[in-house]
Amino acid sequence: MFHEYKNIVENGDLVVVYSTPETMTTMTVSEGQIFNNRFGSFRHSDMVGLKYGSKIQSHTGRGFVYLLHPTPALWTQVVPHRTQILYLPDISFISLYLNLMPGKIVIESGTGSGS
Repeated sequence: MFHEYKNIVENGDLVVVYSTPETMTTMTVSEGQIFNNRFGSFRHSDMVGLKYGSKIQSHTGRGFVYLLHPTPALWTQVVPHRTQILYLPDISFISLYLNLMPGKIVIESGTGSGS
């Protein structure tokens, strides 16, 4: 995904669809398909052959999106960020299960999405 950079969108490519910073998403370009969002309908066949970074108009001409090449920086923005909230009963159970006591060293590294 990030290992090779191409200039032209091809059928089967993963692209980042940018409409606003809050509504970026990813999709795989597949001829015959249509991408719909609040800005309009966008035919995948119209995307094939365009340069990455191109602005594409919706079918009605009212809205537009940009087709961006996926990069690690963009990927961290479009991947859903799910969090796990630990409450006191959870923390107590984990501490008991790990046999934690005063004086023991605990290293917390995190296992989140990294973004």
